[in-house]
Amino acid sequence: MANPHRLELIDLLAQGERTVEDLAREAAMSVANTSRHLQELKAARLVEVRRQAHYGYYRLADEGVYEVWRAIRVMSEERLAEIDRLLGTYLTDRESLEAVCAEELLAKMPTRLYCPGTRASRSPSTESP
Repeated sequence: MANPHRLELIDLLAQGERTVEDLAREAAMSVANTSRHLQELKAARLVEVRRQAHYGYYRLADEGVYEVWRAIRVMSEERLAEIDRLLGTYLTDRESLEAVCAEELLAKMPTRLYCPGTRASRSPSTESP
C-alpha cells in the first residue's frame, strides 16, 4: 500500500469489481503497469481475481482491506488539514513566529526527550531528575 498507484487502484476497487483494462483507463495508467500493480496487491492478498472468459475481474479481498484504506484516507485528510493550517500560519503570520537556534529549541522541549545524533542531544540516562 506504499505506492500511490496501488492506493488509487484500491480506491477504485472499493467502488466495485473491475477488469485490468477498466482500472487502467480510470487510473490513467498503461494496462501493463496496472497489471503489475494488481499482481503486487494480489501477492499481498489485498485483491482477488475472478476469471471469466478472457478477462480477469479484480475486487478487494475482503471488507478489511477497505477499512484499512478508509482509515488511511481519514488520517491523511486530518493530517493534511493540520499541515495546511500550520503552513497558512507560516505564510501569512510570520511575525508571530519566533526564530530559535537548536540549543534554544532543545531548552524549550520536554526534558525527557532523547535526540540521538544531534549536537544538543540529552540522553535520559544522563539527565538529572
